[in-house]
Amino acid sequence: MSLDKPVFIGLAIGVLSFVTLYIGKGLQKYAIEGVKTKKSLKNKHSAIWVLGTALAFAFMFVHWAALKFAPVNLIAPLEGTGLVTLMVFSHYVLEESISRVEIMGVVLIIGGTALASLFNTNTAGIATTHFSMTAFLGVCGPLVVIGIIPVSMSKANGYKYAGFSIGFSAGSMMALQTLTKRLSFIEDLTLVFSPLALMFGTATLAITQFAFTKAQANQVVPCFTSASIIIATLAGRLVLRETLVSMQVVGIVTILTGVVMLTAFHQSTQRENSTS
Repeated sequence: MSLDKPVFIGLAIGVLSFVTLYIGKGLQKYAIEGVKTKKSLKNKHSAIWVLGTALAFAFMFVHWAALKFAPVNLIAPLEGTGLVTLMVFSHYVLEESISRVEIMGVVLIIGGTALASLFNTNTAGIATTHFSMTAFLGVCGPLVVIGIIPVSMSKANGYKYAGFSIGFSAGSMMALQTLTKRLSFIEDLTLVFSPLALMFGTATLAITQFAFTKAQANQVVPCFTSASIIIATLAGRLVLRETLVSMQVVGIVTILTGVVMLTAFHQSTQRENSTS
């Protein structure tokens, strides 16, 4: 096990970044629900929505800072902590209920995150010698193409299975965003990968928002988060030669299981009341 001080700093900043992102999402949801309930856009609702959007935007740069200190396969799985934050926010602020399945999901995410973190064997340092351009092109090119195809196919089929297909596309862009942010800290490659990181960040936001207009969140989120974590971890292994030990794999699988339990089976209080 290797969790030296720089990597620990990256871990802490990484958790902060996803907490920031998902609190932002929660505030946006709170503002939108307020508009639906009051059937009017008041200054309070618009101010809350702006704050939520600002936090979601700030995530891009806090997340970027985390990747200066820690490897991709340590930062990517931390997205599960953001989902836990959103669940807690939704419970106490939006008064949504928490089921036993969701509680089990939280436990799995926390346990999986601990495994993925404690058994990390990578250091904070990153250099040109770690990077393979051939592997990057081999990963990036197909993912960009694959990211476009599901959106086009979903549109052709009247957006059938849009949550799964477009959610996967958005998760792929998130994985590439994570990878290129890490690569931007290689001194000789900063000018190449910094603009790419911004481009993939913008694509992530745009495709995610589009997915939410075409499908329910409990379809989009599991596909998005699973694709993001799996692809980013594999890309870090291939492109940056990051080591991935068996206990980390167990941790990541545990996190993904928790993500599905926390999101795919989520029901709001309002929905439960309407069906009871």
